[in-house]
Amino acid sequence: MEIPGPDLAMPLYFLLMFTIIVVDVVLPVVPSELMVIAAGTMASHGNLFLPAAVLVATTGSWVGDLALFMLFRRRLTHWLDRFRWGRSVHSGLRRAVEKAGKSPTYAGLVAVRFLPGGRTASVAAAGIAEVALRPFLVLTALGACLWAAWLLGLGYLTGASTGLPLWVSVVLGTAVGTLVGLVTAAVLGLRQRRRAKAAGAGETEEAAGSDSR
Repeated sequence: MEIPGPDLAMPLYFLLMFTIIVVDVVLPVVPSELMVIAAGTMASHGNLFLPAAVLVATTGSWVGDLALFMLFRRRLTHWLDRFRWGRSVHSGLRRAVEKAGKSPTYAGLVAVRFLPGGRTASVAAAGIAEVALRPFLVLTALGACLWAAWLLGLGYLTGASTGLPLWVSVVLGTAVGTLVGLVTAAVLGLRQRRRAKAAGAGETEEAAGSDSR
């Protein structure tokens, strides 16, 4: 059995990457980030065409976002409940939305996707809130493009600057991307808790002032 040459390996990898990116919005455990970073690293080694990788990653992210958005906007999640695996997926989506909040912002559709599980939560929340379709399409397209550029750029720079073997560069790029996402999530979570604490303190002071009168 012959090993596929570069001409065949490239479209096969792009097809697999596209599929995983689409599925990842419903099943965030699927490592789409790993596939995209690896594509950037392979591009730095001359194994993949970088502009094609950008197009595939962006399109996959955008198509997956639209599919999940319509699933919640059209109230089609009951279809998932017909299957055991579907009920598990549905409950996972609900937990992600509850954790992130059900009041999406337009900025969140672009920015939250860079946080772990943020893409799933922001898109599902937008569907539940029935965000208008046109701005959703525009903002998710922008977010998908930035997401793809960040991960592919991370993989490309890691591969081009370190001179390490392909798999080592992929692992290093993935570690950096994951660390940046976790640190960002921790900072945002800390700010959110501080705001909630300040709001709670303000309500307590207001209640105390009402009682004194």
